[in-house]
Amino acid sequence: MSFEHPYTIVDNESSLQALLRELEFYDIAAVDTEADPMFHYAVSLCLVQITIGDSHWLVDPLANIDLSPIFKTRAMQHIILHGADYDLRLLWQRYQYSPKSVFDTMLAAKFVGEEKLGLADLVYKYFQKSLEKGNQKADWTKRPLPEDMCNYAMHDTVFLHELCALLGERLLEKKRFPWLTETCSELLEHAKVSAPPKKDPWRINGSSRLSAKSLNLFKHLWEWREKEAKEMDRPPYKVLSPDLMFLIVKKLSALSEFDANALPKLPRNFNGKRLESFYEMFKTAFQEPSEKWPNVYCRPAPPLNPPNAELLDILKNWRDKKAASLSLDSSMLANRIQLIALATPGNISWEERFENAHFMIWQKNIWIEILQQNMN
Repeated sequence: MSFEHPYTIVDNESSLQALLRELEFYDIAAVDTEADPMFHYAVSLCLVQITIGDSHWLVDPLANIDLSPIFKTRAMQHIILHGADYDLRLLWQRYQYSPKSVFDTMLAAKFVGEEKLGLADLVYKYFQKSLEKGNQKADWTKRPLPEDMCNYAMHDTVFLHELCALLGERLLEKKRFPWLTETCSELLEHAKVSAPPKKDPWRINGSSRLSAKSLNLFKHLWEWREKEAKEMDRPPYKVLSPDLMFLIVKKLSALSEFDANALPKLPRNFNGKRLESFYEMFKTAFQEPSEKWPNVYCRPAPPLNPPNAELLDILKNWRDKKAASLSLDSSMLANRIQLIALATPGNISWEERFENAHFMIWQKNIWIEILQQNMN
């Protein structure tokens, strides 16, 4: 698809001031972001795309200018995003920015019963336009950005205003606009909450099967990989993949002392000082006394108050039937965790069950309908 409108790159004070003036003329902005999770150690915000009216802007967070005034402007208080959760988290982490409201076109598409939720699918369905997909895994820290990457990035906001209007009309027809408003409000709040740091971040998927000795080797290897990744400014998995880490530990666990000859084939860039520090790390790991090895954690015990299995099946069937009648994905009415909360055994009121499931108002109202339809 060829881009039909010019865009402005905001990477200096002059272009920033032009954008700020433009943003004060509008009530709403279409926004998207690009980050670099595949090329650097820490995920960072690399680009913010903004469409207002007929003007399109590529804002460069890597430029040496203060972009914070953008997020205080009139248009940026109410924004349109597609798949808003990740973008909102990035913008909050970088600028402590949270708009007053957001219209998530992906969620809106879910609420009107669309089966294909990708932006490209929706743009093709509603506007018969094909979006380019070639730069989804590009390095967005490149400067200057190539023209094809600029065009790709800008396509993510060009259609959002019109898509918002069309999906908004369908939501109003189905009387589901309040559902979207409440869900988007929840998104805004969740975006401000950081996940607590893991106690043992090296305990990744698959590590629970390791013995205490293997866990000790794996912990040392994980910590070495983290240090190397930071120094190289690379994602840890590009230093050593988890599969290779497990294979290395498997080969060494049968030994009483480190032997480099037992190692599988290592990446080509494991040479010189890196290879030397890699060997030294394992020599240290083998010298670790067994009383300092990590604990082996067994599978977690089943919950003390498991759900009523019969009630869980009944609720799941009721949910699926209702979701089908509404042309909605059943998990929108209640995901598995919420179903388990609803099926808690004991003499508990439905009001309390709804509260334990952390239902939004619209979900609670639908479940009241479900109960009325099936318990009379």
